[in-house]
Amino acid sequence: MVCRQPRYGWSINVYSHIKDLWQAHRCAKLILVDIPIGLPSKASRACDDEARAALRPTRSSSVFPAPCRAVLQATSHASACALNRGQLGKGITIQAWGIVPKIREVDEFICGNAEARKVIRESHPEICFWALAGKKPMAHRKKSKAGFDERTDLLGQPLSSARLIVDTAMHSYRRKDVAKDDILDAIVLALVAFSPKLETFPSSPESDALGLTMEIVYAAPSAPTKE
Repeated sequence: MVCRQPRYGWSINVYSHIKDLWQAHRCAKLILVDIPIGLPSKASRACDDEARAALRPTRSSSVFPAPCRAVLQATSHASACALNRGQLGKGITIQAWGIVPKIREVDEFICGNAEARKVIRESHPEICFWALAGKKPMAHRKKSKAGFDERTDLLGQPLSSARLIVDTAMHSYRRKDVAKDDILDAIVLALVAFSPKLETFPSSPESDALGLTMEIVYAAPSAPTKE
């Protein structure tokens, strides 16, 4: 996680659990996470559908459709697909299955903490970069050198210290603990969290069966964040 503290500048930390993140930053006005919050029960989430449409044709596959809540109790990809197909009419990708433990962790924490529910909201790095670029999807995959440079250069426009933050994170953590592209994702979410104006997919978000908002937050392109 990268966060901005007005008095002390930017800080870089890694938290193993959402509870640790919350304890460290419970005074924050907004915390953005790249994990689905609010899970569908009858159809795909509108926020996922709109985000994929916005990122076509190059980056739409980066948005994994959120699974139904029943999938969080599945013990295998096959059983997860069966459960999701029973409720939403389709299985889930192996990539989505890979983050189910984190989705479950965040879902249980948010459902059990009314205070955190007001502060922790869902975002998506590729949508944040899309908005930062004037609502244009990135041309290259984020794990490629071209993609890494493309996003770092874009971050440098509103954030002159972006390259320094990236370099500091690269030297502070091993790649097996923090991937290069995860650093960029964390920076852009932190940048958006300090935007004076936020927008969401969809513009009027719905709530799931437990009352959690199903949305993807991003910064309004007309209101870029400055240091």
